[in-house]
Amino acid sequence: MKSVLAIAGILAALLGAGLPARADEAAACPTDATAPAETPVVRVPTEGGPAYGGMQYPRSVGLGPKEVALTFDDGPNPENTRRILDILDRHCVKATFFMVGIYAEKHPDIVREVAVRGHTIGTHTWSHPNNLRHFSLSSAQRQIRRGFAAVESALASAPPESRARVAPFFRFPGLNDSGYLMSWLGKRNIATFSCEFGADDWKAISSAEVRRRALRNIAYVGRGVLILHDTKPRTADMLSSFIVALRQQGYTFAQLVPEEGARDLAAAAPDPLIRPVRKAEKEPSTTLGAVLKPSLEPATALQ
Repeated sequence: MKSVLAIAGILAALLGAGLPARADEAAACPTDATAPAETPVVRVPTEGGPAYGGMQYPRSVGLGPKEVALTFDDGPNPENTRRILDILDRHCVKATFFMVGIYAEKHPDIVREVAVRGHTIGTHTWSHPNNLRHFSLSSAQRQIRRGFAAVESALASAPPESRARVAPFFRFPGLNDSGYLMSWLGKRNIATFSCEFGADDWKAISSAEVRRRALRNIAYVGRGVLILHDTKPRTADMLSSFIVALRQQGYTFAQLVPEEGARDLAAAAPDPLIRPVRKAEKEPSTTLGAVLKPSLEPATALQ
């Protein structure tokens, strides 16, 4: 028995050395004096599929004065998403990542990392067509459905708390919504998200200009949801100084999470887009084979 535990301990140490740091193992937080110990959450109702974001809709999420929610579109991205996650960890900020299905399928490890670090996950179609209005209704629905399915599949082997990070949140690519599709989402209790402001980080501008525009637009509106993109190096380049500057101006950050029971409500809808989160199966008995096999499989995945 001692030899089994010794082998297991050695394998765990070797594997742990190659795994990314979790949020609770990140660098000391906060890095600036105004950062709270954790990001407060704003619980967002999703029943009936409401649409949020003052840029397009009359309804906004329940943010207070000088409160901002960060959202990132178009990932996961192997060059930038982890870098952004590390910055968010250092500043004790939680965000919402609206993921594209094709990239979630290619990089399931990053999807799992976003979840394990405590961020909210929404979806952003399967392949990010710029305007779903140009698609047939069946093709547009398939784009949305495959986007949700890809994110769920990436988390299929993850613990329940990670799978529960997938929220009934959807954002249209290019913010080009469709009344019919919004009604279709609403029947499945999926909320549509726009924003209050952006920073034009999708344009060919410098990181300093992205930061300037973000701060300017937030100051003009005063509160709301900010769209950024975790596919852009310029966004990662400016993110840390942007967070510090915004806090120095008296702003705080909040994380968008679905209202209690919202995911179960969406999973129970007819023809749902999201699955219920079930508890993990019972762990196998501790034998030499049971100890070695689970320890060796992640090592293969890291290659």
